[in-house]
Amino acid sequence: VALDLVQDGVVASAAPLQGTLLRKQVSLKAEIHSEGTLSKAEIDEILQMASDPGLLVPLEVKHWSRQQLELYVLSGGVLRPKGCSLPDERLLANATMTQEQIVSALAQASEWITSADALLIGSGAGMGVDSGLGTFRGGHKGVWDGLEAVGLAYEDICQPKWFQEEAGEPRLAWGFWNHCHVAYQESRPHDGYSTLRRLGQRCPLGFFSFTSNIDSHWIASGMSPERVLEVHGAVRWLQCSKPCCPDVWKAPNDLGLAEDGESHRVTGLLPLCPKCQAVARPNVQMFGSDGDFSRARRASQNARYDAWLKRMSERPDRESLRLVVLEVGCGLTVPTVRKEMEKVLQIFPQARLVRVNPENPGLAPELVNRGVSLPLPAQMTISQLSQQVANAETSEKQATFILWGSEGGVELRAPKGTSVGRLLRLAELEGMSVQFSQETQAVIIQPMSNRCETVSIDQTVPLSFFQELKDAEGSDLQATAVLRVAAKFSSSHQSNLNSVLRRRQEQVGELLDEMNQLFGEPGYQRSVRACEDKRGVIKEAKKVQFQVLPKYGIEANDKGLALMATWIATVQHLGDLQAKVDRSMDISFFMHMGKLPNVKASTRLPYSADKPPVVMQDQPPASKVEEEQQPAAKVEQEQKPASKAAKASKEIQPPALRPLTVALSRLSTLEDAQPERLLVECSSGTKVSELRLKVAEICDLDARSARQAKLLFRMRSAQGGQPGFVTAQEGEAVAAEMFITNIDRWPEQSKG
Repeated sequence: VALDLVQDGVVASAAPLQGTLLRKQVSLKAEIHSEGTLSKAEIDEILQMASDPGLLVPLEVKHWSRQQLELYVLSGGVLRPKGCSLPDERLLANATMTQEQIVSALAQASEWITSADALLIGSGAGMGVDSGLGTFRGGHKGVWDGLEAVGLAYEDICQPKWFQEEAGEPRLAWGFWNHCHVAYQESRPHDGYSTLRRLGQRCPLGFFSFTSNIDSHWIASGMSPERVLEVHGAVRWLQCSKPCCPDVWKAPNDLGLAEDGESHRVTGLLPLCPKCQAVARPNVQMFGSDGDFSRARRASQNARYDAWLKRMSERPDRESLRLVVLEVGCGLTVPTVRKEMEKVLQIFPQARLVRVNPENPGLAPELVNRGVSLPLPAQMTISQLSQQVANAETSEKQATFILWGSEGGVELRAPKGTSVGRLLRLAELEGMSVQFSQETQAVIIQPMSNRCETVSIDQTVPLSFFQELKDAEGSDLQATAVLRVAAKFSSSHQSNLNSVLRRRQEQVGELLDEMNQLFGEPGYQRSVRACEDKRGVIKEAKKVQFQVLPKYGIEANDKGLALMATWIATVQHLGDLQAKVDRSMDISFFMHMGKLPNVKASTRLPYSADKPPVVMQDQPPASKVEEEQQPAAKVEQEQKPASKAAKASKEIQPPALRPLTVALSRLSTLEDAQPERLLVECSSGTKVSELRLKVAEICDLDARSARQAKLLFRMRSAQGGQPGFVTAQEGEAVAAEMFITNIDRWPEQSKG
């Protein structure tokens, strides 16, 4: 019996016992046709006239006249009504690209991502294609087979009115949305999601996903919900369709609904609002002025997204921030993501756009210099970008940077060409809080010297300031630059140092402790105090140093000693390290050997390879030497060996010492009208090391400053060109004219 039921009901029958379920009779078609608009059938009819089957039409097309749509279709989108929401692709750059242009764009995009301070990922339906999901339009169109059967377009079925129990068709609505729910549950995010997450984790200022997709794949891929904004909501969350309240709740994995293959309506108990028992709907912003959409969940996501952008926009280095906007699979028909990405570009002057879209890659003319287009599928493009970023990191010369601020410091690895500003941002990736201004400057210094240079926040470290320093642990040597920055570092650790720098401090402290323990042993003290010259003290100290250095990855040789000194100097100002250095200088006897001769007189050789030759006094004429070389002289020599030896000892005499005034000029003032100059009274036998001690006394230098001062001789070129300078070695004799650099203190009245 055919009954016109207004709702589901049962009627008695022989079997089953409870009767047979009869359904409200409905038409298969659910065509919506409001007066004054084009129907779906009319739109489809006109679109058949298009020469391009992929021709896009805007959402507002149903409000056009038939003539307007026909002109649009026949002209390939050129002739369009005023106010058409789709951009005219004729005015866009990169609408078509050669293979060479694509390769170049990939290289540029990977370069931007490699040096990105932050990454904003905008994604649309094209991102899900490689996960097996269809898009709503374009070459991968295919959302729900029931659309054609019921005569609705995607934007028609995605309207909230279908959930109204009187005027709508909730079972038809859930036919579509249950299909989406199942499809999203069964599909898995492709590798591109996790790849982009890893690229974002490299960025010192973090990353965020802004997506119009409602499949929850970003969160399912492992990205923190704190970093995702689902601007159109998500199917896996439900809300009341009335709505009676703003609450949202998570949908079960299985809604318990089954789609009728003929009517495409679902059977089973529809999801209900737990408060008012009205039909529930997905928490998705739908078409048709969806005022019933609950914004509670999205509002919390939006607040985190806005806060992330706000933090970056309020930074003192906002003008130089390298924000990369990576837009993947975002279409033109619903340009929510595209508009947001382009808006963010206006906030940050150095931001760059990478648009990945095989069908609509075009860039607006004003974005050409700040963006690239990649007309390629999402997963393939992401994989290639990731590989090129990895290759760049491997091939680019890396260096160690040690940054000291007013409080604390940080040690990190970065390419040699990294600017000071980016180094400060990378410090934040190390868990440091950094306070600085756009006017912040850095002084690049070299340990064990007074050489330095001031650079701005946007400048890089000159290559000449990198020197080979040992890592905190192990034996590896790294190109290292040390900077003092007008910034404040702080962290959760009381030292305000990052973990790598703390380990360097610990290792240096342990090395000094071990050496000081050996220096303090009675045996060493007896040996070193018995030394009669500096050479002896140094020899005894080296025995201890060479015993300890290999334990810390440093070679037991003179090169290793120089390496050790620089390694210590890098962190010497931290904690009690300076006290340990001072104790080492004391108990090793280095601090007390200033009055000892370089080499004890009785142990000097007359012709030492590393000492000036002894001057011969009253040498006999050459003829006499020749006579002494005759056989007769040889016989006489054999007969009287003692007298000949005595004669030789009388002929070879050390040079007579004579007073010598050394004019010591400060190298940095040579170009001044009155260079700064010291007159130091010495003798012809005074060594450079002894002159250093005299200068330290005159200039009131401490032991460290005295060691850092560099004494120089003047040197002229063989062709008599411009004079140069050569470092004076400690064992060399002084000259009447000498020069000094790397010295900060200088006595008054020393000009002229």
